[in-house]
Amino acid sequence: MRFQLYNPRSEYLRYGIREMVELAQRLSDLDPAFRFIGENIGDPVAKGWEPPAFVKDVVCEVARRNKGEAFGYTHSRGCLATRTWVADTARQFSPSSRLDAEHVLFTNGLGSAISVFYRMLGTGARILQPNPAYPAHISTERYASAGEPIGYRLDPARRWAPDLAHMESQIQKHPQVVGILLINPNNPTGAVYDAETLDGVIRLAERYHLMVISDEVYFRMVFNQSRYVHITERAQGRVPLVVMRGISKDIPWPGSRCGWMEFHNTDLDEDFNRFFESIKKPLMIEVCSTTLPQMAAPLIYNHPEYPVWLAQCNAELERNSNRMVGLLSTVPQLQVQPIQGAFYLTVLFKDGVLNERQTLPVAHAGAREFIQKTIAAGSMPLDKRFAFYLLAATGIGVVPASDFDSPWPGFRVTTLERNPERLDQTYHKLGDAIAQYLVSA
Repeated sequence: MRFQLYNPRSEYLRYGIREMVELAQRLSDLDPAFRFIGENIGDPVAKGWEPPAFVKDVVCEVARRNKGEAFGYTHSRGCLATRTWVADTARQFSPSSRLDAEHVLFTNGLGSAISVFYRMLGTGARILQPNPAYPAHISTERYASAGEPIGYRLDPARRWAPDLAHMESQIQKHPQVVGILLINPNNPTGAVYDAETLDGVIRLAERYHLMVISDEVYFRMVFNQSRYVHITERAQGRVPLVVMRGISKDIPWPGSRCGWMEFHNTDLDEDFNRFFESIKKPLMIEVCSTTLPQMAAPLIYNHPEYPVWLAQCNAELERNSNRMVGLLSTVPQLQVQPIQGAFYLTVLFKDGVLNERQTLPVAHAGAREFIQKTIAAGSMPLDKRFAFYLLAATGIGVVPASDFDSPWPGFRVTTLERNPERLDQTYHKLGDAIAQYLVSA
């Protein structure tokens, strides 16, 4: 080629959650007996969470409308009726909210919102990321800034609450930070933040003139006696705020690719308002996001059967997560605690229990050789090494905590398994494999 096609910044884009699927496919090609037990991807439908009948009825009703509006383009920023519903709903959650439809922007899933958001930041501007972090945020921010992430610790000793002292030290150390990202309820830890924590973050944003970004895609999925506190109520009139939401998880309809951003308090800062206006431009170039799910979403969430379904869903997630915590807590080398929301559990290895000599027996010779070569090919975090051996030896796919930029080694699993017998079987098997791996060298 007469000029380089390859963009070296693509190396910043890493998504370990899907990497385990690719690895499982390779092992399946090598070993016909290999069976993948995917505990790594948060797709409720793939784990048997079929959308309830009333959701399908609503989608069919919208699709059958006489003029076929659901099959055409909608407004570049999103269907006006649905944006109005988002603003009205925001005021129901937080009565002091002044959000209006003009400050709601729809995108093709929350992944698209994340991509547009970071891409439109000013040159050199950075967003402070939680550690452990969610790969879609951290990879996209890393790519947009062409630099390694700037993070603040989530404290596993305090139910993964943000370490506010560390957050402030990172803000002071990095003047290019323009915003603080919260993921609440948190992926990958399952934490839900209380009012005191949110107020502490808002005070820092006020003190250092920053915006707050709150990814709230799981906000309806809260349990174990936790209560969801809306940051919109705490931040109203105080700091620029972006709230990100979508319908992938709590309907569930991940294939809809329907997400949105809410821009609150644009009147507080002219630069923040100009940033909001700039994000409209790439959305116009994309023409619009998917019309059918936008039109269906208000009807689904307002349906009288939805609260019943959601309560049943949360009760099942609570039972699942607590059962998994109980099973994994029997392994003395692990740190594990109950979660409060979403459907993820992050488990940590205690200090010093992992090393570079540990292995698990892989029965198939070709799969064993492939895994050994893959691990030997380069420097690999110890928890990732464990995850690769675990997958090859047992078929269980977990995501190493290092793929979430965790300061501590461990792994993340989902709590979506609906079959109690299969859940017990999988996590007994996982616990046994961990114990075997840790004493192997």
